[in-house]
Amino acid sequence: MSQAAVHLSLSQKEARDLEHGVNVALHSDISPSILISSGIDYEDQQCRLQHDHSTLSVHATDLQLAKFQERSNALQRQIAEWCKIQLLYLPSVACVRTSDIESSIDSIQEEKPYDIKLWLPSQIRRETLLPCNDSLSEYEWDLQHAQAFDALDDLHQQLCLRTHLYKFKDAQIRGQRANTHAGAIIKNVEVHVSVAAERYHRAWNTLSTLAPSLARNAWTTELPKLEDGDTQGMGDNAFGESSGNRTLSWIWKVQGVATAGVEGEAILSEALQVKWCRSRAHANRWVEEVELLLKEMRHVSAFLAWHAAWWEEQATRRVGLDDASLEGI
Repeated sequence: MSQAAVHLSLSQKEARDLEHGVNVALHSDISPSILISSGIDYEDQQCRLQHDHSTLSVHATDLQLAKFQERSNALQRQIAEWCKIQLLYLPSVACVRTSDIESSIDSIQEEKPYDIKLWLPSQIRRETLLPCNDSLSEYEWDLQHAQAFDALDDLHQQLCLRTHLYKFKDAQIRGQRANTHAGAIIKNVEVHVSVAAERYHRAWNTLSTLAPSLARNAWTTELPKLEDGDTQGMGDNAFGESSGNRTLSWIWKVQGVATAGVEGEAILSEALQVKWCRSRAHANRWVEEVELLLKEMRHVSAFLAWHAAWWEEQATRRVGLDDASLEGI
């Protein structure tokens, strides 16, 4: 289930509660689910901002620095407003925020917007002993669970694109200028692969923190931990593997890759369909090669037997020869 589907499900649940006269919102515009959803979005923006800050050149232009600073200021203002509303639903966060403010005052360096702790339910359970509302934890679980699958989908798309670009570069690109341009494009795709993998890591760490308190035990079977060697395309071979002896990474076999069809049947993604068709074609070709080889072996054996008999027949065809010639034949 994607994050958009989870948003829709939570909104519909809130609508049903309102129809029955149940209103748990403490703010006129921000419900508990919207609070957690906004916090997760701000967390993503913090990670993107930190990544952009790390990639800024030492000789960045004034325009680049101005755009980055504007993004930082906007994010800091948005987080400040969000933190005020968060206190309505999580009053216990006030004490940890006070300690954060005191530590930032004592620190020499100014706190960056991407360093501000949002204190979502998972962070509260992981780093403090403060009580946390289970319903908010449930909201974060549902949203982070969906984000993990969304991150895997993004990872699939970027890995397929990277594989296609490498093949296109090897087959079509010639010359230093074209190769440099193609290398820059592939490097940009590699960045997107790293970003998608980092999103999955964040979602996985959040789920691992919330799972014990929410009694979710079997979630790691559908969302295993992502290792560095798992982020490989379908056509990428690990060390010591060949086209006929290859282990497909679990990210291509995870349950979330398949979506429900009209009649409830599992419809694999297009990439998996193409991969399956190619593998089936290769397997059929190898089976045919074995059959042809066995036929060729039978043909060779039959031909040699016939040729041996033919030579034996040739020995009696010539008559009237002397003894010396017959001995030679």
